[in-house]
Amino acid sequence: MAKYIYSIGGGGIALVVFVITAFLTPVVNYNEEIKTMLTINTFLFAILAGFFISRSNSRYDNIREYLSTEDALWLSVYELSKTVGGNFQKKMRSLIDEYYVLCYDYEDQNYYKPTQKVFLQIYNIVNELYKKTFKTKGKRPADTSLSRIYVYLGGIEEVRNKTSVLLEEKVTNGKWVVLFLLSAIIIFSVYHLRTFAFYTQVIAVILSTTLVLVLLILRDLQNLRLGGEVIASESGQEVLETIGTGRYYSQYHIIMGEIPEDIGPYRLGLHRPGEKQKIKWIRRDSDSIGTQRFKTEHS
Repeated sequence: MAKYIYSIGGGGIALVVFVITAFLTPVVNYNEEIKTMLTINTFLFAILAGFFISRSNSRYDNIREYLSTEDALWLSVYELSKTVGGNFQKKMRSLIDEYYVLCYDYEDQNYYKPTQKVFLQIYNIVNELYKKTFKTKGKRPADTSLSRIYVYLGGIEEVRNKTSVLLEEKVTNGKWVVLFLLSAIIIFSVYHLRTFAFYTQVIAVILSTTLVLVLLILRDLQNLRLGGEVIASESGQEVLETIGTGRYYSQYHIIMGEIPEDIGPYRLGLHRPGEKQKIKWIRRDSDSIGTQRFKTEHS
């Protein structure tokens, strides 16, 4: 898998390509039919691209909000687990960490189903302690931290479902084909209508580059990578730091060039999604300081 090229970088590459193209391609005679074709295709592209970007931007904002809410709820669950007991807190830390590892392993996919088993395990340990507590102490649900944990877990499941639905909403391949065809026709028309005047060359390059940039922005929105970073990724990493397990990145993050340069030691997943988990600690000088099969242990 090649390193991910964000919209700004892709726009820069497109600018160089179109500048070279402007110098290498000959200037042809003005054609009224080409002008008409350019007008129609530009109108169609503006409508379709504007609609898709608007929908994708709304989707992006909602997913970012849901992921941030989920991170806040998980942190609240962990903090409440401290009031329940040491063993319960250790189990909760381990399962929350395993949950986030799976989320980051499946970061380019819908993480709902891969994490469902771990999420239900968290519910199970809460249920077991709930039954044990009320059987021996006779407390009402409103009197304990477990009741609040149930509320937070319900909120997490709600945002998980909402996020899952939105993650499945993408621009289909057929729509991408239409956008690419319209873009190709527009770029061809713009270069065909150039004259020997220098400003027409400049306009052709700028318009063509802008067209590519619009498509790349739409792609970034769909891939949840607008602005050169993964959506809400840092928020989840801060949760891992707070619970004391350490940041986690998969090999996918390395390939995509998405590991920050200013962080300390982190965990690197050496496995593929769905395989038995194998994690190695990495120092910033890229030397390993330990390898372990995934099982978080803390005192």
